[in-house]
Amino acid sequence: MSPLVIVALRALLVGIALGALAAQVAIVVAVVLALGAGGITGIAVLYAVLGVGALAALEVGLVALWVLLGMVRREAIFDDGAFRWVRVVTVAGFVAALLVAAACMHYGEIDDAPGLILIGGGIAVGGTAYALLMVVMRGLLANATVLRRELDEVV
Repeated sequence: MSPLVIVALRALLVGIALGALAAQVAIVVAVVLALGAGGITGIAVLYAVLGVGALAALEVGLVALWVLLGMVRREAIFDDGAFRWVRVVTVAGFVAALLVAAACMHYGEIDDAPGLILIGGGIAVGGTAYALLMVVMRGLLANATVLRRELDEVV
C-alpha cells in the first residue's frame, strides 16, 4: 500500500479522534455545569454516559485501526496478531452503534418521536451490518493468511 495513503488515513484518524475527544469533554462539562445548576435529570445523565461510552468505543476502534495500518505499512498484516485488532474494530463499532441506537430509541419513545425511533433502529441495523461485514473481512484475512503461509513454504 502506498505510504501516502497510510499517512492520509492516519491524519484522518487523528482528526476523528480529536473530534471525539472534544465531544466527550463538551458532554462532561455540560453535564457537570447542569448538575451544579440543578437543572438536569437522571435520564439526561444516562444519555450523557451513553454518548461518552459510544465515543469511547469509537476511539478504541480508531486505535485498533491505527495498529492495523502500522501492520500494513510493515507488510505484517498476515500475522496472527492482526486477527485480534480486527476483532477489536468489530466489537468497538458494534458497541458504539448499539449505544447510540439505544439512546435514540429510548428518547424517541419518551418524547413520542417516531422518526428518532426509526433512526435508532437504522443505526442498530447499520451497526449489526458493519459487525457482520467485519466478520466476513476477518474470514478473508484468515484465508489470505493461510495462502500466504503456503506460498512461503513453497518458495
